[in-house]
Amino acid sequence: MKRIIYFSKNDLAWIYSIEQINNYFNDNRHLSEAVEIDDILERQHIIDYIENGFVHKDWSSTDIVTYNAVIKDFKKEIAQYFKNLKWENILNMFSHISYSYTKTFWFLVNKTGIYKTINSDQFLEITLKKNFRLSEILYCKNIVSFLDHDIYTYMMSRPRTAEIFLDYFESSYDQERQEKFFPKSLNTTESEKLILNYLDYDDVNLNYVRLVQNSKDSPHLRITDRTRLKAKRISDRLNDEILNSDNAFSIKKGICLSEDQEEIKKTIYRDGEEIISYSSKKLGEKKDVATLFKNFRTIFNFLDFQGCIEFVSKSSHLEGFERAFMRSKNDYIITSAFTSSSMDAIMRFEIYNYFLKDSNLKLEDILDSYVNNTLNITYNLNKLRLNLPSQESSFLAKIRLIVPEFESVVEQYKLYVEDDIVDYELMQVSTKTTKISCIPSLLQKKYAYPTGDDYHKLKFIFFDSGSYLFDYKKYGERYSNLYEVLRNESLNITDVDENRKSFLQSLITEGYLRSDEQGNITIVNTDTLIIIGYLKIYDVISYHYFPLAIQQELDRLNQLGMIKFSDKLFTVAEQEYFDYYLNNRFSNGLWLRNKYVHATNSHDNTEQERDYKILLKLMVLLILKIDDDLVIARSMFKNKIGKIE
Repeated sequence: MKRIIYFSKNDLAWIYSIEQINNYFNDNRHLSEAVEIDDILERQHIIDYIENGFVHKDWSSTDIVTYNAVIKDFKKEIAQYFKNLKWENILNMFSHISYSYTKTFWFLVNKTGIYKTINSDQFLEITLKKNFRLSEILYCKNIVSFLDHDIYTYMMSRPRTAEIFLDYFESSYDQERQEKFFPKSLNTTESEKLILNYLDYDDVNLNYVRLVQNSKDSPHLRITDRTRLKAKRISDRLNDEILNSDNAFSIKKGICLSEDQEEIKKTIYRDGEEIISYSSKKLGEKKDVATLFKNFRTIFNFLDFQGCIEFVSKSSHLEGFERAFMRSKNDYIITSAFTSSSMDAIMRFEIYNYFLKDSNLKLEDILDSYVNNTLNITYNLNKLRLNLPSQESSFLAKIRLIVPEFESVVEQYKLYVEDDIVDYELMQVSTKTTKISCIPSLLQKKYAYPTGDDYHKLKFIFFDSGSYLFDYKKYGERYSNLYEVLRNESLNITDVDENRKSFLQSLITEGYLRSDEQGNITIVNTDTLIIIGYLKIYDVISYHYFPLAIQQELDRLNQLGMIKFSDKLFTVAEQEYFDYYLNNRFSNGLWLRNKYVHATNSHDNTEQERDYKILLKLMVLLILKIDDDLVIARSMFKNKIGKIE
C-alpha cells in the first residue's frame, strides 16, 4: 500500500494525495488503531494536508467539519505515542521507518521534546542506522541545540558532511528553502577546518569544491585565500580530468569573410562544424561612421529584436537538465547556451574588427566619432565625449584608459538623463561612480518584468511541459506546452480526466479559460498569455517595442501585480552581464575593472589583449544601448527628449 506523503503547499502532488486521503477516510482507516510507527507518521502527513487548506472536491461542509475533528484526535494520539516512547524502542524501530517518513519522525521528536532523554552514546548508535540522514536533524532547532557538541563531533569526523554545510550556505536555489540549523560549535574557524578536511578527502565532489572556490565571506563561513587557492587547484585538476576523459565532447564553430558572397550572412555546415560566413563586399558598400557602428546591431546582432543585449544569461537557458546543476549563490549563471552565445560574440567581434582593419579603419576611431559627432548632432545632445586609446599603445596602456572612459560615458549619460545637459564640472567634483544597475533611461516604462505568484502559476500551467493539464503522451511529439495545444487544437472538457477537471475548472472560474455549452475550452485573453510566453523566454519585455494592445495589457497586469516596470537603461540581465566582466559582484566573474584598477592583473600580453577586446566589446554594447534609448525617446517626442512614459 502506497503511503500518503505531504511535500509542500505548492507541490502538485496534492491532487493525487487528496484522493488518497479521501480513500483513507472512506475506508474508515482513521478509526483503526495505528499499529506501526509509519501509521502514526502517515497521520501527521494527513494533518499537514488538511491544516494547509486542501479539500477533496466531493467533501461536503459536514465532511470537512468531521475530518477536522478527526485530525484533532490524530494530534492527541501522536503526542501520546511519542510521550510513551523510550530511546531503547526508538533504536530498535528506527530502521523500519520508511525513508519518506524519517524527516517527519525527527520533526515530532523535536516538537514533543523527547530528544531531551537521548545521550551521546545513543545518538552515535542511531547515526549508524541505514536510514539516518544528518540533514533531516538539521531542520530541528531544539535537537541541534541540545546535541550541539555531538552533532559537531559527528560532522568533524565525517568530511562528507561538509557537502550539507556547503549546499545550504553556498549553493543557489530557485525557491525558498526550509531553514536548517547548525551547531554553534561549528563557528567560522571550525567550519573552515571542516572544509579543509573535505578538500583532503579522497572522493571529493567537483561541484562542492567549486562552491568553496567561489565562496564569499559570510557570518557562517570565512575562507582564507590559501584554502580558496587549494580548492581552485583541486577544481582545475578535476576539471582537466573530465575534459580529457572519454565522456567529454567538443562543439566546433567557425566564422569567415567571403569576397564574392551575395548574402550579407549565411550559415555553412561542414564536417560537423557550423561556419558563419559574412560578405566583405556587402559590408564594404557603406563606410560612413553611422553605418559602420550600427552594423554591430543590424548585421552582427549584438542587440536582439527588442533592443536587449543578445549574449546575456537567461533563466530559460536553465530549463531541464541544466537546472539540476549545482552552482554557487555567488556565481554568474553560466550555461551551455551562455557559453555558446559568448563564443558567438567573440567570433562576430573578431571578424568585424578584422574587416575594419583590412579596410584601414580603426574601431576605436569609429566609436569616438560616433559618440562625439553622430550622437551629439543627431539627438542635439549637450554633450557626450569619448576618447579611446590610440592603436599604437600597449594593451595594458589601452586597458588603463578604456576603463575610466567607460565609467565616464556612464556618468555623462546619467547626467544627461537627469539634467538634460552633461555638466562636466559636476562630474569633476563627484567622488562616486554610478553602478551599472543605477544608470537611468529616458523612459519611465523602459522594461517590464514578471512578479508575483500568479505569474509563476500561469507560466507553469500554460508554458511548462510538466503542467498538470498538459497531456504529454498525447501531444508531446507536436507541442511543448498547454498554450500551444489550445492555440492549435480543439480541446474539450471531456478530454480531461476526472482528477484534472477541478484544476481546469479553477482556471475557468478565475477567468483565464472559458468553456462553451459543448464543453470546448478556449483562452479568454490571448494577450496575457503572449506576454507570459515572451517573459518565460526572454525574462523581460522592452515596453516600447511592442504594439499598443500589448502595452495596454502590460499596464493592466501591472495594476494586478503581475508586472513591474523599470526605468533603467539596462535590463537586470544586462546589469549582471556587465558586472560579470567588470566588477567583483560574482565569484566566477572576470573582475576586469577591479584587477586593472588595483594592478592585480596578469602580465601576460596575450591575456591583456583578450581583456582589452572584451572591454572594447562592452564599450560597443554601452553605446548601442544609449543609442537605442535615444531612438525610442526621439520617436515619441521629436522635438523634446525628456523623461517619458
